[in-house]
Amino acid sequence: MADTLSTIGSISNHLFTIFPDLPSGFSGLVLLEIADMARQHVANFTGQNIGSNGIGDSFQSAILDFAKADLIDLINAQQGGEEVKLGELSFKDTGEAISAEQYRMLGEMKLNALGKDYKVVQALS
Repeated sequence: MADTLSTIGSISNHLFTIFPDLPSGFSGLVLLEIADMARQHVANFTGQNIGSNGIGDSFQSAILDFAKADLIDLINAQQGGEEVKLGELSFKDTGEAISAEQYRMLGEMKLNALGKDYKVVQALS
């Protein structure tokens, strides 16, 4: 993936291109927020500092999978006619059923492969 998905802006743009039938209320800001939340999730899990620019290759795939799952969940939330709000976006349309579980499972597998950073501190007494 390299440099093509190295920022949350490029990830949100990628989401826009792979989901061409997004409801008209989905703006770039909503997709940017979804990408940023996925980035923060991966950073929290791994214990690594992942900035919004210059995202390392090893993190991009997991971030993208979590962003896809979150976007699909947001789209599916409108199926029952509920009103969905995220920031300034709100809509009541009904959507097509798509499962986010597969992307979430892929993201979890990739996170587990990345591992966590642990810091051990010895106390002097």
